[in-house]
Amino acid sequence: MVFREAQLHPSRTINIRRMFFVFLINGLCSGFYNVILQPYLVDFIESESVFGLVMTMASLAQILPMLLAAKVSDRIGRKRVYLAGTFLIIPSVILFALASYNKIDAPIFLVVTGLMVVSMSFGFSDPARSSLVAESSEKEKRASSFSIVNLAFYVTAMIGPIIIRIFSDKVPLSYYFYGLIGGNLLLFIFQLFSLKEPLVIEGYSSNKLKQFTQSIKAIGVLYYEFVKSLLQFLMMPFVLIYSKTKRDMNQNKYTESVEQDYNLFRDIFKNPGVKYAIGFFIFDAFVWGLSLNIYNGAVKYVYGYNESHIAIMQIVLNISTIVFFIPLTIISDKLKKNQLLAYSLLTGSLFFIMNILGHFIAPKYLFYVILVGWAGLGASIAFWVPGILSIVTDFNPNRRAEIYGMVTGIKSLGWLPTGIIAGFIIEKTKDQWGLLVPFLISICLFPIELVLAWKFPTNQHNENNED
Repeated sequence: MVFREAQLHPSRTINIRRMFFVFLINGLCSGFYNVILQPYLVDFIESESVFGLVMTMASLAQILPMLLAAKVSDRIGRKRVYLAGTFLIIPSVILFALASYNKIDAPIFLVVTGLMVVSMSFGFSDPARSSLVAESSEKEKRASSFSIVNLAFYVTAMIGPIIIRIFSDKVPLSYYFYGLIGGNLLLFIFQLFSLKEPLVIEGYSSNKLKQFTQSIKAIGVLYYEFVKSLLQFLMMPFVLIYSKTKRDMNQNKYTESVEQDYNLFRDIFKNPGVKYAIGFFIFDAFVWGLSLNIYNGAVKYVYGYNESHIAIMQIVLNISTIVFFIPLTIISDKLKKNQLLAYSLLTGSLFFIMNILGHFIAPKYLFYVILVGWAGLGASIAFWVPGILSIVTDFNPNRRAEIYGMVTGIKSLGWLPTGIIAGFIIEKTKDQWGLLVPFLISICLFPIELVLAWKFPTNQHNENNED
């Protein structure tokens, strides 16, 4: 089956400069969100294993939209879907804020619902956003473009942790969610008026009011496509068998749609590089998820750390990421993708090592040792982002968001069970081992991942000229 060729709009390149400011605002909001979310959830959830289960449910709520609904942005445009996903964040933070009221009888319901909604919003918007950045940049500068916009993200992501660190004993966590309502509303409005649609989309309007209504309608389209795709994937074997036995029948739209989804899977897995990439990403997500999935909540359970400690960790992470991102904006296009992945793993291994060493040293030095690990994790992110994003957005330029969502969703299956596993392990071993056991498992699997990263095929990209 031949898919419609994606036509890029000539004015799309202006998006990179504007996405820089989008990521500045996004980083500001995420800086607060990343610090306060898990400690806030811990206040409502007493058990580590239940906490891990809730985070696993959130991961599932993010994976399924990425896996099944990313095709929408290939059809109705990146900007429209990205705006729809961004808009969904606003009701989620409202639910988080409302959960703090004493008059609410079941605050845990509001918290979990908010977590599911914000996870779905990330699942809907992430493929569209990454595709928007990829298509707005020149192909030979794609890795550096991802480095530049993510540098903006981590610069402003430091502001939230600094403010939380200063006012940790004076401002309740729930108050920050009110600020996030305004921040995400500002982000939505800025994106609405500044971003250009990178694709030539039939029926697309340049009128901002119409774009707003189209984006709100896109939320309904996303959910419809989500349910439709889920049913199609479940019915795929039966429809295909029936169509093969009825060769003389005229195919209806539903059968054609099912076969299109089938051909997408088939075409993706024809490329050995894609098979290798998916296998590697699933393994990577499992190795890192065991230690990272519920880390911010686990340190509150085990070490008694609060949002002030987590804020300092995030500040160190962001500073380290920025320090390494600055040179990588220049040299990342000159490095092979497997080199970027390998360097990411080598620097990130410091996070495992320091958390393991921290278990055996005096408690008064523990926090400082952990901070060294977070510095290594920041360097790891700086190498990882241009490598992985340039890989997963180049598999097929004509169906970029759909394939990105599918590949990223599949790789996230490795992350999915880690919340439950880590929560169960920590709950059973924390009295004697603290957080040690998940890190020991991760570090034992780490050499295998490093070898896989170094052998990562470098010719997996679609080399067709798309500029």
